[in-house]
Amino acid sequence: MQKIVLVCLGFLYLNISAQDTVKVKTALTTDQEAENAYNAGLEMMGKKDYNMAIEQFTKAISFKPNFDKAFANRGFARYESKSYDASIEDYNKALAINPINTDALFGKGQSFYAINKKDSSIAYLTKTTFIDDKYSKAYYLSGQINFEAGDYKYAITEYDHAIAAKADYAYAYNDRASAKKQLGDDAGAIIDYEKALAIDSKLFFAYNNLGSCKRNKGDNAGAIEAYNKAISLKPDYYIALNNRGTAKLNMNDFAGAIADFDAALKQKPNYTLAINNMASAYIKKKDYKSATEWANKAIQVDAKLGAAYLNRGIAKQMLKDEEGACADWKKAAEYGVAEGKRYTAGFCD
Repeated sequence: MQKIVLVCLGFLYLNISAQDTVKVKTALTTDQEAENAYNAGLEMMGKKDYNMAIEQFTKAISFKPNFDKAFANRGFARYESKSYDASIEDYNKALAINPINTDALFGKGQSFYAINKKDSSIAYLTKTTFIDDKYSKAYYLSGQINFEAGDYKYAITEYDHAIAAKADYAYAYNDRASAKKQLGDDAGAIIDYEKALAIDSKLFFAYNNLGSCKRNKGDNAGAIEAYNKAISLKPDYYIALNNRGTAKLNMNDFAGAIADFDAALKQKPNYTLAINNMASAYIKKKDYKSATEWANKAIQVDAKLGAAYLNRGIAKQMLKDEEGACADWKKAAEYGVAEGKRYTAGFCD
């Protein structure tokens, strides 16, 4: 027979089996409650459930009002929710508690970038890297801002720092390549695009960029191979479809080029580059009537597309409309196309 033990606890008597155990729940400290909520918030961030993350970080802060990491991460969750003013407010609270919280400094710079306050963004990114010279994301965003400003050389310097801090930073390699491409260094750009793809073979846009550099260097077959990979990863990638069509046109594959331009236009019907490229393809096919029609379509979409006026002028000249050709070439020159000025000088003056 199992022995029963009678335990007296003041006025409370419990019958406890000899084989049973008693689990006593101990109260958590406020710091432990804060940490649990904070960790739950991080888990929600990983799942991209930003509303729930905000709720958990808020709970953490309620237990621990000086929890700078919780403020910084709530700021990031609000940034991801596109609540940029609220995110900046949270980063300010984190920095009031801990002025060298680099995540809050970077986050504030990132939020300023999102609301187009790029000077303020650069200031906080610089503070971030001054404290932590291995903060790769801060260098990367600074590179992006300088790239957008047209300062490609300084952008490359910032991408260099990002890569030095994070050797497998595929996006930094891709963007450094794009900056090199802007400076006419296609060979250097190709090397960087290939490094980016060696790190992450799913970067469809890097394949497209690689293809364009190869096309610039006259390697149209290599360009088509790169565009093929981009399109295999993203079949609706109208930019790569248009670019592959251009490479095919360079190789006098008129049918293939037209098919690609048509595929691009199925994805984006008002894509003026593809519409005007159709005109170029029909000029090469010596179908000047169709070329004129496509150039007309391009001009209807963008009345200031100089390249379309140039193409329409060429088609009109071949159709013996000299006056119309000259008028179009003058328009092309007016909208910044150098060939329009040259054609006008050669045929119209």
